[in-house]
Amino acid sequence: ARLLPRGSSLRAVAMNTLSGALNKAKAWGDEKLPQMKEKMKEIGEKTQKMIVPPSGSAGNAQQVVDPALAPLRALQRPPIPNPEGTPEMRLLVVLQPPEELPAPPLPAGTYNFVTVVGNLVYVSGIGPLAPSADAHLSRVGATADPANGVVDAAGGKRAARACALTMLAVLRDQLGSLNHVKRLVKAVGFVNSAPDFVDQPEVMNGFSETMIEMFGEAGKGARSAVGVAVLPKGWAVEVEAIFELKDNLCK
Repeated sequence: ARLLPRGSSLRAVAMNTLSGALNKAKAWGDEKLPQMKEKMKEIGEKTQKMIVPPSGSAGNAQQVVDPALAPLRALQRPPIPNPEGTPEMRLLVVLQPPEELPAPPLPAGTYNFVTVVGNLVYVSGIGPLAPSADAHLSRVGATADPANGVVDAAGGKRAARACALTMLAVLRDQLGSLNHVKRLVKAVGFVNSAPDFVDQPEVMNGFSETMIEMFGEAGKGARSAVGVAVLPKGWAVEVEAIFELKDNLCK
């Protein structure tokens, strides 16, 4: 019968002791935390000034205020375009309204659009079907001549970009996701060229630049640009390509 009162007293003492300790900790925090926050802010501002060059000092980007921070400055790099996200996510940025991927076309003969051998994807010749199948039916010349169905290099470059968008639509349809693509290995571009036109590589930049937008440096592969007298359907450009697939395919 004596244990209950004694136990009750011990519990009361313990609770009072704990309550006192918590009150002291709270009082210490209320006093010290503002000082700590101010100190951390001061340290952060000091560090920021030491490792980040002032605005407008691009020409002195290698200048180091504090030699001890030289290793940190050496790690600084210019921002990479589209550093985040998968190709499927980047596609939302690559497509500039009203651009969109066209519907994947059907083969125009007895062949496959895509053949996978090992981890390589061989893509048959693709025409410029974006935004529509008849959007880029022309020849490419030194100067534009709309009356005779001739566009200049800039018009040819737009057709090459349309080939890239059409190829992305085919890859997406055949593979299920553009995230499966590891890199572009090689592209061959055929440019429907007027006799006086010699800037086929400039035209093919429309394809290459689009692939780099999609896959970063992995979108820059080997490439050929060839002038031809005529292309199927009267296309301005046709492109075939080889891609490498990722070892561990992802959705």
